[in-house]
Formats: sequence, structure tokens, C-alpha cells
Amino acid sequence: MDTIFGINVLRNIKGVGKSAFYKKYFEALKNIDSIEKLKSLILKNESRITSLDVEEAVRIAEALCDRYKRFTDIKIITVYDKEYPQRLNVMGNKRPQVLYVKGNLEALNKDNIAVIGTRTPSELSKRDEERLVSGILQHSDRVVVSGLALGCDSIAHKTVVNDNRITIAVLPCGVNNIVPASNRKLAEDILKSNGCLVSEYEPNAAASKYMFVERDEIVAALSDITFVVECGMNSGTMHTARAAMEFCRRLACFHPDGDVEGQFAGNEYLIDGKQAYKVTGIDDLIKLLNETPLVRTKESEDHEEHQMTIEEWLIHGHTCVSDQ
Repeated sequence: MDTIFGINVLRNIKGVGKSAFYKKYFEALKNIDSIEKLKSLILKNESRITSLDVEEAVRIAEALCDRYKRFTDIKIITVYDKEYPQRLNVMGNKRPQVLYVKGNLEALNKDNIAVIGTRTPSELSKRDEERLVSGILQHSDRVVVSGLALGCDSIAHKTVVNDNRITIAVLPCGVNNIVPASNRKLAEDILKSNGCLVSEYEPNAAASKYMFVERDEIVAALSDITFVVECGMNSGTMHTARAAMEFCRRLACFHPDGDVEGQFAGNEYLIDGKQAYKVTGIDDLIKLLNETPLVRTKESEDHEEHQMTIEEWLIHGHTCVSDQ
């Protein structure tokens, strides 16, 4: 039995969300070799589910798998596959069971940095972001990750594709249903530049409010560094920043010198609270990029904590164990 089929059956059982999947079925599904055994396990674990409910879930899963055959340009990887980005394991029971990837799958496992921010950056921030992203490309081989939203996300992606470099767009919708629609051309350019589009949702899925939140968490988990260009306190960018801290990823925020136009209340809050590394210009960003990664040490892989200096803490985030 294909794991994607088993996952789709479970995703269509009422009450079996991500958390229940990982707690009740993740290990078992590795060894289940028939749909009949999976049916029995579901009926054993879910007291409120009937045989008819399970049969309906199987029917839906069969239809989904038939539909997948039409998506010849989309790679479907599950949490069981070796191609699955190991960085996402830090999400624990919130990590996607399935990823749909259009484009360069190998990009997901390259060294990277997320560049994110408000959908309505100031003109100064637009120019500063182009300069800083160009600096990232000039001084490193890092892939740039963002969410294909308007504003800072789009600027990050465009700057990368204009240099014919690799960027990853994490979507709050299916990879065949680009949101916002005005970024469809940008999505095509990302693919032409050997980047990729990735989503945990069905290829034709429309976006909804909760999907944007889940997308933000994937951006934070997938990225070695999250760099905030500009954001207010109530910006959705703050959700990604908080997720980066939760996942013990390195967090940095831009802070231009002087009194400048823009929405920097979120940046200032994260910097003043010593939760983010302060970037005032390209030199700070280069230092961040070149800093020896200390979070993912052999000791942390063995589940031992690594004590950091204050400077390391500012760049890398709180002391924590590695991805589980």
C-alpha cells in the first residue's frame, strides 16, 4: 500500500488531524501493507467512526490518487520519503504529512535564508531590500525562501530571479492556484530560474485564512535564517518571526539608521527584546551569513544542549536541541 494513499485515507477520517496522525498512526503506517489492515486500525482507534465512514475515506483517497496522475509536473513527497526536508521535523506534530513541489526539488535541502516582510513596504524599504538581497546573492550561495505575497516577499523573489538564482516560494494554496493572481508570472519566473513552488495543499486548492498561518510556520521551519525587512506589530510577518523563535531558527531584522519612513515597530520590538539580530546594512548581513552555524552541532543531534554566548544567541536564537 502506498503511503500517500494511506495518508489520504487518514486525512479524510473525521477527527484525525495532523496531531492525531503523528500520535496514533505515524509509526504504524510504516508497516501497514494493506488497506484492510489500515481499516482495522482506524476502527480500533476511532470509537466514533463507523465502517461506512472508513469506506467513504477510502473512496476519496482513491479519487485523489487518480487525480494525482494528471499532475505530471508536480512531485509529491510524504513525510516518509528521503526527499522530505528534514528541517521541517522541528515542527513535530504540526509538520506537513505531504508536500507538493513544482520545480527543483533539490532546492528544499540547500542552505537558505527566508526574506519576508510587510505587503506594503515603504519606497525606501523596497530599495534597501533589493540591495540587501543582492548582497545575500553576492556573498553566499544561499537559496532565498519567501511566501510569494505582495510587497517584501515579491521583491525578494524578483531580485533573485533577476540574478538567475534559486528561490523557493512557500504557498498558502495549491501550486497550480497562485495567490495573489498578479504573481503568476513571478511564479513562472521562479521555475525558469531553477527554483520551486511548494505547498502542503492539494495542487488546485484555494487559499483560506488558516492556510496563510500554516504557510508562515513552514517558511520559518524550512529556513536556516529568517530575515525581516519591514513589519508592524500587527503584521502577519510577526507570526513567521515568532515561529522562527519557537523552532530555534536564527532571526534577524532590518533596522535602518535614523528616523525613516516605514512600518518598523515589529522589527524594533524583536530587536529591543533581544530576540532578533540587528541588521543595519550589508556588513551586518554578511556577518550573519558567515557566522558558523552552532545550533546544528553533533552534540545537538545527540539531543544535548549547546550553550551559546550572548552574541551567538542573538544570531542563532535560544539554546535548543536539534530537529527531532
